[in-house]
Amino acid sequence: MKPETLLKDPVFQLNLLLWMAMEQPDKDYRVRPLFYRWGFRLMYIEQPFSFPPPLAAAIKDSELKIHSNPEPEMILGRDKDQKALYFEAKGDSFSSGSSNASQACGHLLAVGPAFSEVLKPREQCLLCYVLPAEKRDKMAECLSELTATLIEEKMKPGPHSIHGLAVRGTDIVYSWDQCFQSYLDIPELESVVLSDVTEDTNPSPLILVFSDEDHHDPTMKDYYREVVINQIRATLLCELKNHPLSETYFTTPEDILMKTTHGRFGYLGHKRQIAMRRLVLSNVFKRIEDHWKDKQQGISLDAGKLYIKWVLSGERDAFLDWLEDRRTKFEASKPLAETPDATPDMFDSIDAQTQED
Repeated sequence: MKPETLLKDPVFQLNLLLWMAMEQPDKDYRVRPLFYRWGFRLMYIEQPFSFPPPLAAAIKDSELKIHSNPEPEMILGRDKDQKALYFEAKGDSFSSGSSNASQACGHLLAVGPAFSEVLKPREQCLLCYVLPAEKRDKMAECLSELTATLIEEKMKPGPHSIHGLAVRGTDIVYSWDQCFQSYLDIPELESVVLSDVTEDTNPSPLILVFSDEDHHDPTMKDYYREVVINQIRATLLCELKNHPLSETYFTTPEDILMKTTHGRFGYLGHKRQIAMRRLVLSNVFKRIEDHWKDKQQGISLDAGKLYIKWVLSGERDAFLDWLEDRRTKFEASKPLAETPDATPDMFDSIDAQTQED
């Protein structure tokens, strides 16, 4: 995929930001972990933000079009000063009169006084819009206009910052404005975050999370579902290659996704978790059961858990050869929907599950 195309791809944007917030080695990192080194830790990924009741009522009564449950790409928090960063990524800028403006108004209000009320003890938050660098000026103009409109309506939007992604040679450069520079008290205004990017760069090694809501292009949805499936296969292979005979191995979609995503699955909004869980259960676990249920008695799927038990080494070898063989196809189309679960509000999530040490 061409680098310029990657910078506009919403799935790549989200996952690039996640890697920037992940602890990695000082030198041999995949993506420069800028946010992590600045002391920020992941709080939420694609979790709907629910406004306090008074503000929710004011939004409902307002003549302005304001999204009542904005969903940022991710939220980061820093303990030393209780500051937070609230990210929204776009492939292009838009005007204050576009259909995207209602979403932007929701984001602006979410990072105002409402943020500290909903996500205590965080005291301050900065909205960070990320898009191709050449679109930064128009995006800044739009957010300034929307901020002024909200203030005229006696509402209290929070501060915003505009960030850019650009290709320079074989590097991807991440840049930001003086507002962000001042908020973090840092000297620089940009940094190389990814190197050795070429015309045929494969983004799949960087994909941690994906659900169908993350991309508008059906072709790319199939592509990213296949990426997730291949990562699940690789994780299963690693776990099973040294699994002893006569001992039962079992796993759930949640367990395997936590391992495959380096724990990022636990930070996802509930609806996104359901979508990824469904993909693993329907397109991977069910495929395994259907193929092996009449061939090996020790392989079964029960109540969402995949069970594998081998008695003979030949059984293990046959299964692993089949799973590793790229001729073994796993369907990458969208799985059939299950009964939807209720989606909890952001502040109903269990913080203990989504906090890093």
